[in-house]
Amino acid sequence: MRLPGRTLRARIVWSTALVSAVAMAAMVGAVVVVLGVLTNHNISTALNNQLAAVTATVQFSATGGVSQLATPDDAIDDTTWVFDSHGAQIVGPRVGEHEQTTAVSLASTRARVEIDRRDRAYLAAPITIEKTGKVGAVVVVSASRQPYETSRDIVAAGLVLVGLLVAAGSAAIAAWTIRRALEPVESMAKLAEDWSEHDLESRFVGVGHDEISQLGNTLNVLLDRVANAIRSEQQLTSELAHELRTPLTAIRGEAELGMMISPDERLTRIVDLTDRMTSTINTLLAVARGHDSTGTRCFTSEVIAMALADLPATALRIQTVGPDLLVSAPVELAVRALAPLVVNAVQHAASEVTVTASANGRGVEISVSDDGAGLAAADPDELFTAGVRDEQSTGVGLGLALSRRVARTLGGDVLVTSPSSPTTFTLTMLRF
Repeated sequence: MRLPGRTLRARIVWSTALVSAVAMAAMVGAVVVVLGVLTNHNISTALNNQLAAVTATVQFSATGGVSQLATPDDAIDDTTWVFDSHGAQIVGPRVGEHEQTTAVSLASTRARVEIDRRDRAYLAAPITIEKTGKVGAVVVVSASRQPYETSRDIVAAGLVLVGLLVAAGSAAIAAWTIRRALEPVESMAKLAEDWSEHDLESRFVGVGHDEISQLGNTLNVLLDRVANAIRSEQQLTSELAHELRTPLTAIRGEAELGMMISPDERLTRIVDLTDRMTSTINTLLAVARGHDSTGTRCFTSEVIAMALADLPATALRIQTVGPDLLVSAPVELAVRALAPLVVNAVQHAASEVTVTASANGRGVEISVSDDGAGLAAADPDELFTAGVRDEQSTGVGLGLALSRRVARTLGGDVLVTSPSSPTTFTLTMLRF
């Protein structure tokens, strides 16, 4: 059985307590049943012994009546009755009306009868005359069930108490055992939490040869592989960035030389685009290397303005709405996260694109909406997978994936908050 919302330790402890309680309850139930059977057997044995003892004292006259008892009347137990063949009481105790009525009702029995009335058991049996074979008398004996049942109840209550103690003790032992067993895991979790997101050198220090230590060693091997993969990626990114910067620098230089000879607006545009591409490469390189952005901040108006400035000329109506909020992120990274959303909206809008900034608790949301036909993908989240794009898109399916990656590097995210009417992508970042 699974207990939702609880830790592993709590689930194990509660499961142990539950299993122990069920086992003890089954044991107590079985013992109570056995005690009930034994109680009935003991009462029946006592009645039979008492009946046999009384029957041996009964003697008959020549006429078939009870002539005398072999023992004095006062020796007859106060739970014993002797009736003649006609049902008349010969010997009997002074008891309550209910007990006397029950005994009298058995006076005319011609067969062995055992019944229970209230808290007493009764046994009646006829006595036959040896010479004639006729019934000469009826003996009725009784016994209180209360002493037997009281003993049974005391034993059952004691077993219930023992069962509760056993269940509580099992839970306590399980809690202690699990706590001792999970201490290394908790220590490993705290160590991993203290490590920096990009700390590639820290490892778990395993002592002993138990399963937890083996887990730590296995995780260390995995961390080594991950670290090697990240270092390889960082090296590849650095090499690609270097290979791209070189031709970009040359292109910018040629454009500037051309402007010195013959100023041209297109050459100025080439210089601007080259600078932006260089800035983008530097930004993506910082993301790939995991550079810490702590202490950097910018305003949403600045981020939105720079993202819109990268757009080519368009006839669409583009409007910005909302307050100017301070974001805890470098402006270059924030623009790189927002720009693909704006470009995507411009490509699919019919007439209007709206960029809205708003505060949401400790976060800042920048929503980009367009009045286009909406998303055709069955699962909008698939659009953030590299290489996946909408059927109407002219891109290669990298913009939205890059946008989400940059946003998550900043501690935020990019989500589809409305698939149509209007289509809305929302960038969330931390508020400064």
